Amino acid sequence: METQLVNTILYSATACGAVAGGASLVLARHEWATKNSVLFVSFSAGVVLAAAFNHLLPEALLANPDALTVVLLTLVGFYILEHVLAIHSCREHECEVHSIGVPAFAGIALHSLMDGVVIGVGFEAGPSIGLAASAGVVLHKIPVGIAITSILLHSGYEKGKTALMAGVVALATPLGALGAYLLIRELAAPVLGALLAFSAGSFIYIGAADLLPETHKKLNPANILLVLAGVVLVYIIT
Repeated sequence: METQLVNTILYSATACGAVAGGASLVLARHEWATKNSVLFVSFSAGVVLAAAFNHLLPEALLANPDALTVVLLTLVGFYILEHVLAIHSCREHECEVHSIGVPAFAGIALHSLMDGVVIGVGFEAGPSIGLAASAGVVLHKIPVGIAITSILLHSGYEKGKTALMAGVVALATPLGALGAYLLIRELAAPVLGALLAFSAGSFIYIGAADLLPETHKKLNPANILLVLAGVVLVYIIT
């Protein structure tokens, strides 16, 4: 089995496990998980932003001169999708627009599927890019697991059904990664660059629009330190 496929399976499975871990925290220790979720969010924000600006975007620009346009379109597209579905990476009772049940599940599951595509595209571009992309995906998956489980429980779903739906969200990432591996192999440089730009745009949106605003809701010096720690981690592992 070739290295690219092994890495794609390994890191997408790790991301799946991170969602499951976040969901398990809420199901087992709901009060503690919701109280401390901002710490996971802060660290994840630093990781996804550093991965986008220091790895994905530079590689995208090398392969495709129109990469910045793709990033802009990705940001606008994610805004429209999130606005229409009213999906936010926060607990239901803290959102200005309330979304419950199936719409929340559908939006977050689609987002999880796209995270898998990001991993697949990253390893198609090269091992270091794949590792940076995977770090960004994996480390923001714990807050995703916490978010979807909290939303479903708050919406009145029983624990068994909530766990099942969170499992579907978790499995969407390996599915997206394997799909990307099978469909985008040996792409022309401009196409690969556009896909890397999409990945960078999705990370920038997640970090700037969803994760960082959450850190402002609970003012704590630890939030700043954890954001910086996430940035430093990306430099270390890549």
